[in-house]
Amino acid sequence: MSDIFNSPVEKNPNEDLCVVYVLYFDEKKGQVPLLMYPDDRLRSDKRYMRPINYHPVWFLETEDLDHIDLEYKGYAFFGKKIRTKSKRQKRRAGLEEETPETIVIIVSLPVELEIFGDELVKRLTEELRNQFEDKLYEVIESEIARDSVIKTPKTQERISQGTKIKVYMRELIDKTIKNYFSTVIEKRAESPSFKTQKAISYFSLKGFEFSPLSNLKGENGYTNMELFDSQKKPSNEIALKFQLSITHLNFIENSQEIEITVQNNTDEELKDISIIITHVKEYFEKEVMDQDIDIWFPQEELLFVSPIVPRINEYLICIKKKDDNGNSQKILTQRIDLNLINKITS
Repeated sequence: MSDIFNSPVEKNPNEDLCVVYVLYFDEKKGQVPLLMYPDDRLRSDKRYMRPINYHPVWFLETEDLDHIDLEYKGYAFFGKKIRTKSKRQKRRAGLEEETPETIVIIVSLPVELEIFGDELVKRLTEELRNQFEDKLYEVIESEIARDSVIKTPKTQERISQGTKIKVYMRELIDKTIKNYFSTVIEKRAESPSFKTQKAISYFSLKGFEFSPLSNLKGENGYTNMELFDSQKKPSNEIALKFQLSITHLNFIENSQEIEITVQNNTDEELKDISIIITHVKEYFEKEVMDQDIDIWFPQEELLFVSPIVPRINEYLICIKKKDDNGNSQKILTQRIDLNLINKITS
């Protein structure tokens, strides 16, 4: 098996959502990462390891200290400590082979998403413990074996076995995170608190979109993270999503306006449509334009002209349609970045 865990570090878009650390306590080195999500190569990045290396609180011996929260440079860290079985020879006098391994699971989230940290780290810890508690010591043995100067066939087999287990652990972490965010956003959005609104604004600003068809992609294929079961059929609300599309954008610099051309892609008249354009500042949405449309004819393109706010470059356009019950359904939501569209002087 090729070593997928030791390649040069590259930016993984999912780092904007969360980073998961699975660490163990090494008798010689202290806290050492066994696995990092979404990219195990982050263990070689000082920016990500500094909060771990400079905050040994994660490995305090106090038994009651099983849940630790820490905020560091715009990120919130949530950690839980567990002890698991061990069969390996320890590297410090006074410790037996059976002395339990100390494992710490840490979830790092942008502070805008800290509302999800407690529950997410608890869920990840439960899943990892249930499925890998009896195998974690093998991963630890494989990490120690990597440091060996001479790698015998037995050592190489140990490394390979540990790598396989880490692959399964990564799949479990990935699945758990997807399932978590796909359900928690829907539930909390029904009666959003201040922190939930802040989180939803963060998702919008970063280009994350929660739907079975979007695979949590931004407008430029921001990430390949699927939050929903791809086998499930999309709801009627999602099916409506592609009724409209933005066909053209212009930024008129002199008048500080933006022209947005939107097309009705269907062969039907759309009625009771509203279009709202907002900008996000300090994670609060502020309305720029609100316009109602009585009838939108099939294949018709409509031009909307909206003012812009000085020094604000990112906007959200949201188009809604009322159903037979008078409820509004989103049929188009898209982020607009003025830096990425053509400027016109007039």
